[in-house]
Amino acid sequence: MELRINPEPPEIMHIDLNSAFAMTEQQANPLIRRKPVGVTNRLNDYAIAIATSYEAKRLGIVLGMRNGEAKRRAPNFVMIESDAPKYMYVNRRLKEIFGSYSPGFQMKSVDEGVIDFRGMRGILKGRTIEDIGREIKQRVKDEVGDYMTVNVGIGQNRWLAKVAAGFMKPDGLFEVGPDNLEAMYAMLDLTELPYIKRRNKLRLNEAGIYTSLDFFRAPEVVLKKQVFKSINGHHWYLKLRGYETEVEFGIRTVGRTYVLEHRTSDPEEIATLLYKASAKIARRLRKNNLAARGLYVWFTYAGHSAVGRSWEARKGQRFSWSGRKMYKTSVRRSDQLYWRAMDLFRQAPPGETLASIMITAYAVEPARTEQLALYESEDVVADRIEDAMNAVNDRYGELTLVPASVSASKNPMKDKIPFGTLRYFE
Repeated sequence: MELRINPEPPEIMHIDLNSAFAMTEQQANPLIRRKPVGVTNRLNDYAIAIATSYEAKRLGIVLGMRNGEAKRRAPNFVMIESDAPKYMYVNRRLKEIFGSYSPGFQMKSVDEGVIDFRGMRGILKGRTIEDIGREIKQRVKDEVGDYMTVNVGIGQNRWLAKVAAGFMKPDGLFEVGPDNLEAMYAMLDLTELPYIKRRNKLRLNEAGIYTSLDFFRAPEVVLKKQVFKSINGHHWYLKLRGYETEVEFGIRTVGRTYVLEHRTSDPEEIATLLYKASAKIARRLRKNNLAARGLYVWFTYAGHSAVGRSWEARKGQRFSWSGRKMYKTSVRRSDQLYWRAMDLFRQAPPGETLASIMITAYAVEPARTEQLALYESEDVVADRIEDAMNAVNDRYGELTLVPASVSASKNPMKDKIPFGTLRYFE
């Protein structure tokens, strides 16, 4: 039997900050408003746009385009190096706004949030969800910045709310529900649906599904047996009809990646870099009351291209090296993570000039509470010292208080925004 469209009213809201990083830069600098703007993580002759303004998109300046090519398309194009504190500020203010409507709000990415109003009609005081959406749009202008705009989508599940948020960009508001669901699908190409890219489109085409409306009308057995060949077909069948299928997972890994400003083969400098990365990972673990058993490091080397995540050799040239280890105990202090990182570093090929570093703590689990003892152990004292250092760094900035050897490092290891993810902000 065909499952009917979910008859429940749309009560989930998806809010998407339009061209978030470029718009934040335009908000901060009125001189570049209404101009084509790109944001890159490192500004140099080979800079690649990782985010673009709507003015740039209209001129065909897309993600991944180099600075030179963008300027050929638009001589007034402005490329700006990403500025993490600005985006942190915007992210924090968005959280404050969303959280004022529901403690159960969730940030889906740096520039996207979801508010679930199901069962909360009482707090709306007679207003509609659309009224709240318009109010949020105005609050973003008033409380974040007058140049900032958001798209608001309202749907019966998180996925449909995200679909609705894609309409009438920039600065739009759209609600999709039982009455206009099919009409909405009739307006969209397959690849305009979230998570349907080239690979899934080909799968759907092979089953005779060429439009979004075909997708919506496809029998469950076709989606499950022919297209996705897994339980995902059942999930898509429900999702397309307005039923919730998303399951939220906690933090699974904590990591940092850096491209070095000053490449080095000096073991002492590399050790300092590993400590810096370990300190930042430890800070996030402790903030979320977590610890990790596993550690993974990945080095890429100067003059070569990183291929894959393992040791590569071609015509005698070395490109990258990675190592990992699962330990018996979970840890969350900087020194503990550092010694494990050094343990892996000693296995790496010697003498190579390091170009970038990635370090990731995995097998993350809730930290165990230390049992009170008559005399404090060395570990308890070390934990208290690290908590004190984190308190100072929380107030004055990350890595303000560090060991002397770390402060002497030639590589500042500035944090760059990992676009599309929330990990930097958690």
